Amino acid sequence: MCFLWHQFVVLQRLFNRYLPAMHRLSNRTHEETLVFFDLETTGLDTSTCDIVQLSAISGNKIFNVYMLPRCTMTDGASRVTGLTTCADGLFLHGQSLDTIPVKEALKSFISFLKTINNPLLVGHNCRRFDSPILLRIMSEFHLLDEFLDVLSGFLDTLPLSREMFGLQKYSQPFLVQHFLQRSYVAHNATEDVRALQALYRVWQPSMELVNKHRFRL
Repeated sequence: MCFLWHQFVVLQRLFNRYLPAMHRLSNRTHEETLVFFDLETTGLDTSTCDIVQLSAISGNKIFNVYMLPRCTMTDGASRVTGLTTCADGLFLHGQSLDTIPVKEALKSFISFLKTINNPLLVGHNCRRFDSPILLRIMSEFHLLDEFLDVLSGFLDTLPLSREMFGLQKYSQPFLVQHFLQRSYVAHNATEDVRALQALYRVWQPSMELVNKHRFRL
C-alpha cells in the first residue's frame, strides 16, 4: 500500500511539473505571428494588374522579390513606384533589377511563410487591394490551396488605424510621419513593410480590435 501511494505521489509531482510546460507548448502552436506584407503592381485594377514586387517582414525575417510582369505597367504606377518595364526586363529609376518568374516568386513566398508559426498577413488597405490581387494570382498558378493552408488570415491596418485614432488622414506615409516623426521611401514594398511593422509596434492594438479587423478570404 505504501509503495502504491509513493508511486501515486511521484506521478502527481511529474504531472504538476510538466503540465504547465505542455500547456505553454500547446498555446505556442496556436499563437499567430504577424507578417507585414506589401505589393507593388502594374496598376490599380485588382482584377487585371500584375505583381512586380512582393515584400514581407516578420521581426528580423525579410522577404523580397521582383518579378517581370505579364502585362505592361500603367504610366501612373510607374510614376508612383519608379518601376518601368521593357523587353530587357524590370527597372527601378532606370537601374536594372534581378527578377524571377511569377510562379517561382509565389512559391518562394509560400516557402518563406512556412518557416513562420501561423502567419497572419498584415497590410495597409490590404482587404481592398493587396489581398485580392495576391489571391487571384495564386489561383492563376494553382497555388491558392497551398497558400491558404499555410496562412492564418489577414489583418488590415487601414480600418484598424481609423478606429484607433482620430486623424485627418490615414495614408501610410502620413501615419509614419505622425507617429514616427520621419519620412521614408513610400511605394517601395520593402520600405513599406518595414515602416508598417514599426507603426504597429507603436500602436499596440488590443486583441479585440485585431480580431475585429482580421479576415480570411
